[in-house]
Amino acid sequence: MNPSKFQTIGSRWIVAASLLLAGVGGCANRPSVAEPTPAPPTESDLAFEAGAKRAPTAKTMYALEQILATQGKDAEAQMILEEIVRDHPEFIPAYCDLAEAQMRQRRIQEAMRVLNIGLKRAPAEVILVNDLGMCQLLSGDYATALRTFTRASGMAPDEPRYRANLAMTLGLLGRYDESLSLYMHVMLPADAHYNLAVLCDARHDTARAKAEYQTADTLGKLSAQRQTKATPSAPGRAQVGPPTPRQEPKLD
Repeated sequence: MNPSKFQTIGSRWIVAASLLLAGVGGCANRPSVAEPTPAPPTESDLAFEAGAKRAPTAKTMYALEQILATQGKDAEAQMILEEIVRDHPEFIPAYCDLAEAQMRQRRIQEAMRVLNIGLKRAPAEVILVNDLGMCQLLSGDYATALRTFTRASGMAPDEPRYRANLAMTLGLLGRYDESLSLYMHVMLPADAHYNLAVLCDARHDTARAKAEYQTADTLGKLSAQRQTKATPSAPGRAQVGPPTPRQEPKLD
């Protein structure tokens, strides 16, 4: 199988955080006159001074990392994630993002190590379990990935992405009927057959892939016809266009 046939979708955590920028001003020299006694610092002044000297929090560092990632500064962003994992090991989102960055670089073993460390701290975090399954899938260990995705699906049965990942793994194992049945629960029939066709292609099963592509095409045309008949045209407007193109199987 060629992993590049599949698109990896990063499941990034969204953490609300803000950056505090503090400015320090100086005083100009004054004439030599009697100086009034300065007022004692208030509680707010002391809190501000303490905050200015305090090390940045995990959320602040994570917010900075997201800004750098948005700017395309991946190396700098990854360094911050590594620092968060080292200095704030309780901050789970950093494990997810760091592992996903390493997966994109095909550093699969390093990503698995990061995820396993995160799972020791937060064994109930389903996104860590799902990402671990991705690593196992990309490394070609489909049997282990199947068990991991089964675990993720059981932890979050209402999340279709995890079931789609399970369906994909079944297809890559050659268990086509089970894969198709699971796909049919999370997407339209035409898309389910199309996804299975791509998986058959990845397994070099040309005959089955051709049959699934044909089925997907037929179902897609029937769906478009039904949509056209069910949607009346507004006066002076064209008919509703064809449906959105099917999606390739995605790694989450």
